[in-house]
Amino acid sequence: MLATATFEVKIDAKVKSLVASMPNTGVEEEYYRLRHFSITGKGVVNRGDSLKSRRSKSNNSVASSNSSTEHLTPAAGAVAGSARTSATCSLASSRESSTSNPASGPYKVLMLGGAAVGKSSLVSQFMTSEYLHAYDTSIDDDSGEKTVSVLLSGEESELTFIDHSYTEMAPENCMSTYDPHGYCVIYSSADKGSFLVAERILQILWTTENIAQKAVILVANKADLARSRMVTSDEGKGMATQYDCKFIETSVGINHNVDELLVGLLSQIRLKLENPEKSRDLFRKRSIRKSKRRACSPLGGAICLAGIGGSTNPSTPVSGPPVSGGGAFVDTPPGSAHSSPRKYRGSRTSASLKVKGLLGRVWARDSKSKSCENLHVL
Repeated sequence: MLATATFEVKIDAKVKSLVASMPNTGVEEEYYRLRHFSITGKGVVNRGDSLKSRRSKSNNSVASSNSSTEHLTPAAGAVAGSARTSATCSLASSRESSTSNPASGPYKVLMLGGAAVGKSSLVSQFMTSEYLHAYDTSIDDDSGEKTVSVLLSGEESELTFIDHSYTEMAPENCMSTYDPHGYCVIYSSADKGSFLVAERILQILWTTENIAQKAVILVANKADLARSRMVTSDEGKGMATQYDCKFIETSVGINHNVDELLVGLLSQIRLKLENPEKSRDLFRKRSIRKSKRRACSPLGGAICLAGIGGSTNPSTPVSGPPVSGGGAFVDTPPGSAHSSPRKYRGSRTSASLKVKGLLGRVWARDSKSKSCENLHVL
């Protein structure tokens, strides 16, 4: 006798046949997959997937939601007891969401990036908790639009991912054609050229003030290819900090941080929609801070060297790549107008001030770096 299955899935014969035949179009008209997540102190927790009736969603009926939602796919690594508990919690959350906010979304997310960075693979993995083979080349050709429903914090939302191949539709054309709620800018950590493409996309999003109003996450995909890595984590975080967007490293190959990215996109979209004025104010304040540090804004992507050849305008576009960390500090020659104040005559005092200044800059840069990696705050 074989041991009983770790997870007990109670689905009648009819629903089993429907699940087995997904994603046939006839089934999709009646049922859809609902992915359950929660955010805890330890991060994002995958509560598994459910099958839910579209009829109950349209009718907003508590009883219908209770009778039509069944637990399908438990989160990987969960034990039997916790899976059953999670399923019960998910059903309760579904009933709560159906009565509290029935029309959440759909939210549109535009997937942008160079060729072969893994956009289609990421979107395909967003659709299910089941692991998909990351290097299946057929997935890369499966572009277009895909929709997934996510239950987060007791509220159900629908996310539609718009994914066009790089050769079919350039990023600029995608941005002008669609009006999305969020942008996912992807590059491969094993391809320096894709990193430069991502930088150009962020420059456009900055100039059009999309970063101030919409959810924007910079994604370093293929993080598992350590030996082929061409772009460091610090370079990615530095560019995200420079352009005032969020940053995360993912790998579809080992299913690393894919759920975190999906939940982070939804969290950022909700935060931007709920706090539009706060988002714009934060954007303005951060831009002013960059100007005060004598660094050019990412419009031109270069550093304004203060104190050399007179004052410079920090908003003037200059050619060259942006520098991670939000600016640079140029040592002034001895005896110049920008030398240490005269009241600090002792060498020890001067050295102490330099050390404090250096530590302050390092702390500020580290704080910003951590902030850009927190996808659940503005």
